[in-house]
Amino acid sequence: MNKSMTATQDFKLVNSRYKLNASESKFILAAIAQIDSKQDDVLKEYEIKVSDLEAKLQSEQNVTRLKHFAKKLMSKPLEIPTKEGFLIFNWFSKIRYYHDERLFRVRIEEDLKPYLLQLRDRFVAVNLKYVLQFESQYSIRIYQLLKEYEKLKKRYFNVEELQDLLQVPKSYRRYDNFKRKVLEVAEKEINEHTDLFITIEEEKKGRKVNRLIFRISTKVKDTQNNDKHDFSEYLKTKIYINDDWQTIVKIVADQENDKYIYIDVVDEKFDLTTHHLHIEHLKQMREYAKSKNL
Repeated sequence: MNKSMTATQDFKLVNSRYKLNASESKFILAAIAQIDSKQDDVLKEYEIKVSDLEAKLQSEQNVTRLKHFAKKLMSKPLEIPTKEGFLIFNWFSKIRYYHDERLFRVRIEEDLKPYLLQLRDRFVAVNLKYVLQFESQYSIRIYQLLKEYEKLKKRYFNVEELQDLLQVPKSYRRYDNFKRKVLEVAEKEINEHTDLFITIEEEKKGRKVNRLIFRISTKVKDTQNNDKHDFSEYLKTKIYINDDWQTIVKIVADQENDKYIYIDVVDEKFDLTTHHLHIEHLKQMREYAKSKNL
Protein backbone atom coordinates (compact mmCIF):
# COMPACT_ATOMS: atom_id res chain seq x y z
CA MET A 1 0.00 0.00 0.00
CA ASN A 2 1.34 3.42 -1.00
CA LYS A 3 1.70 5.48 2.16
CA SER A 4 1.33 8.81 0.35
CA MET A 5 -0.74 11.38 2.19
CA THR A 6 -1.50 13.48 -0.91
CA ALA A 7 -4.64 12.97 -2.98
CA THR A 8 -4.33 14.53 -6.44
CA GLN A 9 -7.32 15.09 -8.74
CA ASP A 10 -8.02 16.87 -11.99
CA PHE A 11 -9.80 20.20 -11.42
CA LYS A 12 -12.91 18.90 -13.21
CA LEU A 13 -13.28 16.16 -10.62
CA VAL A 14 -12.85 18.62 -7.75
CA ASN A 15 -15.57 20.81 -9.28
CA SER A 16 -17.99 17.97 -9.99
CA ARG A 17 -21.33 17.55 -8.23
CA TYR A 18 -21.64 14.90 -5.56
CA LYS A 19 -22.98 14.43 -2.06
CA LEU A 20 -20.86 12.56 0.47
CA ASN A 21 -20.63 12.68 4.23
CA ALA A 22 -17.26 13.39 5.85
CA SER A 23 -16.42 9.71 6.41
CA GLU A 24 -17.16 8.78 2.79
CA SER A 25 -15.07 11.70 1.51
CA LYS A 26 -12.12 10.65 3.69
CA PHE A 27 -12.44 7.03 2.51
CA ILE A 28 -12.35 8.08 -1.15
CA LEU A 29 -9.42 10.45 -0.65
CA ALA A 30 -7.53 7.70 1.21
CA ALA A 31 -7.86 5.52 -1.90
CA ILE A 32 -6.93 8.34 -4.32
CA ALA A 33 -3.85 9.17 -2.23
CA GLN A 34 -2.41 5.76 -3.18
CA ILE A 35 -2.28 6.77 -6.87
CA ASP A 36 0.82 8.29 -8.43
CA SER A 37 -1.04 10.85 -10.51
CA LYS A 38 1.94 11.57 -12.77
CA GLN A 39 3.45 8.11 -13.32
CA ASP A 40 0.61 5.55 -13.04
CA ASP A 41 -1.16 4.67 -16.28
CA VAL A 42 -3.66 2.14 -14.89
CA LEU A 43 -5.94 2.07 -11.88
CA LYS A 44 -5.15 -0.75 -9.47
CA GLU A 45 -6.77 -2.24 -6.41
CA TYR A 46 -6.16 -0.12 -3.33
CA GLU A 47 -6.26 -1.24 0.28
CA ILE A 48 -7.85 0.60 3.18
CA LYS A 49 -7.50 -1.00 6.60
CA VAL A 50 -10.46 -0.99 8.95
CA SER A 51 -8.14 0.36 11.65
CA ASP A 52 -7.53 3.39 9.40
CA LEU A 53 -11.24 3.67 8.71
CA GLU A 54 -12.04 3.58 12.42
CA ALA A 55 -9.72 6.51 12.95
CA LYS A 56 -11.55 8.39 10.21
CA LEU A 57 -14.98 7.43 11.55
CA GLN A 58 -13.93 7.89 15.16
CA SER A 59 -15.74 4.73 16.29
CA GLU A 60 -15.23 0.98 16.30
CA GLN A 61 -16.75 -0.69 13.25
CA ASN A 62 -18.41 -4.11 13.13
CA VAL A 63 -19.23 -6.05 9.95
CA THR A 64 -22.82 -4.80 9.82
CA ARG A 65 -21.70 -1.18 10.00
CA LEU A 66 -18.97 -1.74 7.41
CA LYS A 67 -21.42 -3.39 4.99
CA HIS A 68 -23.87 -0.52 5.45
CA PHE A 69 -21.06 1.98 4.88
CA ALA A 70 -19.98 0.26 1.64
CA LYS A 71 -23.53 -0.07 0.28
CA LYS A 72 -24.33 3.54 1.05
CA LEU A 73 -21.14 4.74 -0.62
CA MET A 74 -21.88 2.68 -3.75
CA SER A 75 -25.27 4.40 -4.02
CA LYS A 76 -23.75 7.90 -4.24
CA PRO A 77 -22.70 8.77 -7.81
CA LEU A 78 -20.93 11.90 -8.99
CA GLU A 79 -21.75 14.09 -11.95
CA ILE A 80 -19.17 15.73 -14.21
CA PRO A 81 -20.32 18.25 -16.84
CA THR A 82 -19.01 17.52 -20.36
CA LYS A 83 -19.11 19.43 -23.64
CA GLU A 84 -21.82 17.09 -24.85
CA GLY A 85 -23.87 17.02 -21.64
CA PHE A 86 -22.87 15.22 -18.46
CA LEU A 87 -21.27 12.03 -17.15
CA ILE A 88 -22.61 10.19 -14.10
CA PHE A 89 -20.88 7.22 -12.49
CA ASN A 90 -19.87 5.72 -9.13
CA TRP A 91 -16.55 6.32 -7.41
CA PHE A 92 -15.82 2.58 -7.21
CA SER A 93 -16.60 -0.32 -9.50
CA LYS A 94 -16.33 -2.63 -6.49
CA ILE A 95 -15.65 -2.61 -2.78
CA ARG A 96 -14.48 -5.94 -1.41
CA TYR A 97 -14.13 -6.63 2.33
CA TYR A 98 -11.85 -9.29 3.88
CA HIS A 99 -13.06 -10.22 7.32
CA ASP A 100 -9.94 -12.03 8.58
CA GLU A 101 -7.61 -9.24 7.46
CA ARG A 102 -10.07 -6.51 8.44
CA LEU A 103 -9.41 -4.48 5.32
CA PHE A 104 -11.11 -3.24 2.18
CA ARG A 105 -9.78 -3.66 -1.32
CA VAL A 106 -11.39 -1.21 -3.68
CA ARG A 107 -11.25 -0.63 -7.40
CA ILE A 108 -11.86 2.90 -8.60
CA GLU A 109 -14.26 3.24 -11.51
CA GLU A 110 -12.37 3.15 -14.85
CA ASP A 111 -14.16 6.26 -16.12
CA LEU A 112 -12.25 8.23 -13.48
CA LYS A 113 -8.88 7.54 -15.15
CA PRO A 114 -8.69 10.88 -17.04
CA TYR A 115 -9.26 12.71 -13.76
CA LEU A 116 -6.69 10.80 -11.68
CA LEU A 117 -3.91 9.56 -13.97
CA GLN A 118 -1.17 11.22 -16.02
CA LEU A 119 -2.02 14.64 -14.63
CA ARG A 120 0.24 17.44 -15.83
CA ASP A 121 -1.70 20.65 -15.21
CA ARG A 122 -4.97 21.96 -13.76
CA PHE A 123 -4.90 19.48 -10.90
CA VAL A 124 -5.53 19.89 -7.18
CA ALA A 125 -3.36 18.18 -4.54
CA VAL A 126 -4.62 18.00 -0.96
CA ASN A 127 -2.76 16.63 2.03
CA LEU A 128 -4.79 14.10 3.99
CA LYS A 129 -3.24 15.19 7.28
CA TYR A 130 -5.37 18.33 6.99
CA VAL A 131 -8.54 16.79 5.58
CA LEU A 132 -8.72 13.98 8.14
CA GLN A 133 -9.12 16.54 10.92
CA PHE A 134 -12.33 17.98 9.46
CA GLU A 135 -15.67 17.06 10.95
CA SER A 136 -17.80 18.68 8.24
CA GLN A 137 -18.12 17.21 4.75
CA TYR A 138 -18.55 20.75 3.46
CA SER A 139 -15.17 21.78 4.89
CA ILE A 140 -13.56 18.98 2.85
CA ARG A 141 -15.23 20.13 -0.37
CA ILE A 142 -14.61 23.84 0.17
CA TYR A 143 -10.97 23.25 1.08
CA GLN A 144 -10.42 21.37 -2.20
CA LEU A 145 -12.24 24.03 -4.20
CA LEU A 146 -10.06 26.75 -2.67
CA LYS A 147 -6.78 24.83 -3.06
CA GLU A 148 -7.36 25.05 -6.81
CA TYR A 149 -7.25 28.85 -6.53
CA GLU A 150 -4.51 29.11 -3.89
CA LYS A 151 -2.10 30.97 -6.19
CA LEU A 152 -4.82 33.34 -7.41
CA LYS A 153 -5.57 34.33 -3.77
CA LYS A 154 -9.34 34.48 -4.20
CA ARG A 155 -12.30 32.63 -5.63
CA TYR A 156 -15.81 33.85 -6.39
CA PHE A 157 -18.98 31.80 -6.09
CA ASN A 158 -22.59 32.72 -6.64
CA VAL A 159 -24.37 31.45 -3.55
CA GLU A 160 -26.68 29.15 -5.49
CA GLU A 161 -23.77 27.84 -7.56
CA LEU A 162 -21.83 26.85 -4.44
CA GLN A 163 -24.91 25.30 -2.83
CA ASP A 164 -25.42 23.24 -5.97
CA LEU A 165 -21.78 22.10 -6.05
CA LEU A 166 -21.95 21.08 -2.40
CA GLN A 167 -25.36 19.43 -2.89
CA VAL A 168 -26.64 20.93 0.35
CA PRO A 169 -30.09 19.86 1.63
CA LYS A 170 -33.13 22.04 1.05
CA SER A 171 -33.00 23.46 4.59
CA TYR A 172 -29.53 24.88 3.87
CA ARG A 173 -30.77 26.81 0.84
CA ARG A 174 -31.84 29.52 3.27
CA TYR A 175 -28.78 31.73 3.44
CA ASP A 176 -28.74 32.15 7.22
CA ASN A 177 -28.65 28.36 7.65
CA PHE A 178 -26.09 27.98 4.87
CA LYS A 179 -23.84 30.61 6.45
CA ARG A 180 -24.07 29.18 9.96
CA LYS A 181 -23.86 25.46 9.21
CA VAL A 182 -21.64 25.42 6.13
CA LEU A 183 -19.63 28.60 5.58
CA GLU A 184 -18.73 29.49 9.16
CA VAL A 185 -17.87 25.88 10.03
CA ALA A 186 -15.68 25.52 6.93
CA GLU A 187 -13.91 28.81 7.59
CA LYS A 188 -13.14 27.77 11.17
CA GLU A 189 -11.95 24.26 10.32
CA ILE A 190 -9.83 25.34 7.36
CA ASN A 191 -8.17 28.12 9.34
CA GLU A 192 -7.49 25.88 12.34
CA HIS A 193 -6.33 22.69 10.62
CA THR A 194 -4.82 23.41 7.20
CA ASP A 195 -2.10 25.24 5.31
CA LEU A 196 -4.62 27.87 4.16
CA PHE A 197 -6.11 30.87 5.89
CA ILE A 198 -9.38 32.12 4.41
CA THR A 199 -11.90 34.86 4.92
CA ILE A 200 -15.33 35.05 3.34
CA GLU A 201 -16.86 38.29 2.11
CA GLU A 202 -20.49 38.74 1.10
CA GLU A 203 -21.74 40.72 -1.88
CA LYS A 204 -25.37 41.75 -1.84
CA LYS A 205 -27.91 42.51 -4.52
CA GLY A 206 -30.42 44.62 -2.65
CA ARG A 207 -30.78 42.94 0.75
CA LYS A 208 -29.92 39.45 -0.52
CA VAL A 209 -26.42 37.95 -0.45
CA ASN A 210 -25.91 36.69 -3.98
CA ARG A 211 -22.12 36.27 -4.28
CA LEU A 212 -19.28 35.17 -2.01
CA ILE A 213 -15.63 36.11 -2.22
CA PHE A 214 -13.23 33.64 -0.62
CA ARG A 215 -9.88 35.34 0.04
CA ILE A 216 -7.11 32.78 0.31
CA SER A 217 -3.63 33.03 1.77
CA THR A 218 -1.03 30.36 2.43
CA LYS A 219 0.18 30.17 5.99
CA VAL A 220 3.81 31.04 6.44
CA LYS A 221 5.85 28.09 7.69
CA ASP A 222 7.56 29.92 10.50
CA THR A 223 8.06 28.51 13.98
CA GLN A 224 9.48 31.71 15.42
CA ASN A 225 7.52 33.78 17.91
CA ASN A 226 5.68 36.87 16.75
CA ASP A 227 7.91 39.17 18.73
CA LYS A 228 10.67 38.25 16.26
CA HIS A 229 8.54 39.42 13.34
CA ASP A 230 8.74 42.99 12.13
CA PHE A 231 5.25 44.49 11.90
CA SER A 232 6.44 48.06 11.37
CA GLU A 233 5.24 48.06 7.75
CA TYR A 234 1.65 47.69 8.99
CA LEU A 235 1.70 50.68 11.33
CA LYS A 236 -0.30 53.73 10.17
CA THR A 237 -1.83 51.67 7.35
CA LYS A 238 -5.54 51.17 6.82
CA ILE A 239 -7.52 47.94 7.00
CA TYR A 240 -11.21 47.23 6.60
CA ILE A 241 -12.57 45.98 9.91
CA ASN A 242 -15.94 46.20 11.67
CA ASP A 243 -17.53 47.45 8.43
CA ASP A 244 -15.23 50.48 8.31
CA TRP A 245 -11.78 51.58 7.20
CA GLN A 246 -9.55 52.06 10.25
CA THR A 247 -5.89 52.87 10.84
CA ILE A 248 -3.47 50.56 12.68
CA VAL A 249 -1.64 52.37 15.47
CA LYS A 250 -0.13 49.50 17.47
CA ILE A 251 0.68 45.78 17.12
CA VAL A 252 1.62 43.50 20.01
CA ALA A 253 2.50 39.79 19.84
CA ASP A 254 0.27 37.32 21.66
CA GLN A 255 2.64 35.60 24.09
CA GLU A 256 0.25 32.66 24.56
CA ASN A 257 -0.21 31.80 20.89
CA ASP A 258 2.45 32.59 18.29
CA LYS A 259 -0.09 32.60 15.45
CA TYR A 260 -2.03 35.58 16.81
CA ILE A 261 -1.41 39.25 17.56
CA TYR A 262 -3.23 42.17 19.16
CA ILE A 263 -3.75 45.29 17.06
CA ASP A 264 -5.02 48.71 18.05
CA VAL A 265 -6.92 50.65 15.40
CA VAL A 266 -8.56 54.07 15.33
CA ASP A 267 -11.45 55.31 13.23
CA GLU A 268 -11.97 58.80 11.82
CA LYS A 269 -13.12 60.04 15.25
CA PHE A 270 -9.92 58.60 16.82
CA ASP A 271 -11.91 56.05 18.81
CA LEU A 272 -9.51 53.27 19.81
CA THR A 273 -10.39 49.58 19.42
CA THR A 274 -8.29 46.47 20.08
CA HIS A 275 -8.64 43.30 18.00
CA HIS A 276 -7.18 39.82 18.44
CA LEU A 277 -6.24 38.57 14.97
CA HIS A 278 -4.52 35.68 13.27
CA ILE A 279 -1.36 36.94 11.53
CA GLU A 280 -2.59 35.65 8.17
CA HIS A 281 -5.86 37.50 8.67
CA LEU A 282 -3.98 40.77 9.14
CA LYS A 283 -1.88 40.14 6.03
CA GLN A 284 -4.98 39.37 4.01
CA MET A 285 -6.76 42.49 5.23
CA ARG A 286 -3.73 44.58 4.31
CA GLU A 287 -3.59 43.08 0.82
CA TYR A 288 -7.25 43.94 0.36
CA ALA A 289 -6.53 47.53 1.39
CA LYS A 290 -3.65 47.71 -1.09
CA SER A 291 -5.98 46.53 -3.85
CA LYS A 292 -8.11 49.58 -3.03
CA ASN A 293 -4.96 51.78 -3.19
CA LEU A 294 -5.13 52.57 0.56
